[in-house]
Amino acid sequence: MEMQTVKSSCAAQEIHHNAPLTSSEIARLWQVNVFYSMLRCVFKHFSNTLPDQDLRLNIDEAISMFETRINQASEILRKEGRLIPKGFADQDLDLETPRLFTDLYYYHYILNKARIGLQLGSMNLAHSVRADVRDFHTESVASTMRYYNRFSEIMLEKGIYIRPPVTNTSKEADVVERQDFLRGFLGERRPLLEVEIDNLFFGVENNEIGEALAAGFQQVARSEQVRAYMARGAGIARKHVNTFSKALQKENLPVPTHYGEFVTDSTIPPFSDRLMMQHVVVLIGISIGNYAAAMASSLRHDLSVNYLRLIGEVAHYGEDGINIMIENGWFEEPPRKTDRRDLAKEPVH
Repeated sequence: MEMQTVKSSCAAQEIHHNAPLTSSEIARLWQVNVFYSMLRCVFKHFSNTLPDQDLRLNIDEAISMFETRINQASEILRKEGRLIPKGFADQDLDLETPRLFTDLYYYHYILNKARIGLQLGSMNLAHSVRADVRDFHTESVASTMRYYNRFSEIMLEKGIYIRPPVTNTSKEADVVERQDFLRGFLGERRPLLEVEIDNLFFGVENNEIGEALAAGFQQVARSEQVRAYMARGAGIARKHVNTFSKALQKENLPVPTHYGEFVTDSTIPPFSDRLMMQHVVVLIGISIGNYAAAMASSLRHDLSVNYLRLIGEVAHYGEDGINIMIENGWFEEPPRKTDRRDLAKEPVH
């Protein structure tokens, strides 16, 4: 009986150890590889165009983190005989070009990407089952947290961290007694909830970072098609900034503002058009997720309807971007399930 128990325990461990990667794990390891290979190129350009030695050290540390994640994700996929994406490499980057963005933009861009890293890393971990994959994502989240906290302190010390509004709130807990709590179009509107302020604030900040990115890419894109797409993206981001800003201003709340230029006057492309298109398309997907979460937590009708409208606009823009990438042979297909219908057409040997 004892022998059987030991054998059963060993068998269970062996099954656990040899468990194949799930569809979620494969998809997210693939995305990690593409996302961080893209960011590695962007950060290399940043590092190569910086006079600020302190900032360069922080950027170089981020590049090292990205390379570790790319290598580890690739190794897990390779051991399982799974697809490893081509991603982005030196052919998508020209280190001899002048800077496209200012130091101020570097700071805000890096903080923004650290926040995105926390979002994506936590979601990757929550969707992973196998121990080695969970360990990989756990360490990714932990290192991003450390980096985010340290970089936030640097920006606070320099006085360039844009803080969300500080407001007065009710001192006593209460319950909602009337349906007009949800009203947003007709009649008297209730004041914004703190969570609604948070959503609007970061809606402005994220779109300002995205607008500057698209404006910079518009200046340097080689293709007229890509230049037109980036110009359209900058316009959409500006419109969304205005939408969120008006909602804050109606409540006499401050709108996030940065003081200084984000984009230089360079017209020499540091990145391939393929990388720039991929970057914007990735940010569009993240924006849709952020807007959906904001809509779910915004209980005033006018706000939720606005988010629904903006999601539709951004999704349409993102689809057009993917079509441009497909048309130019730039869109690398993510892993997909084997099509049994295609296998059925193969000749029988």
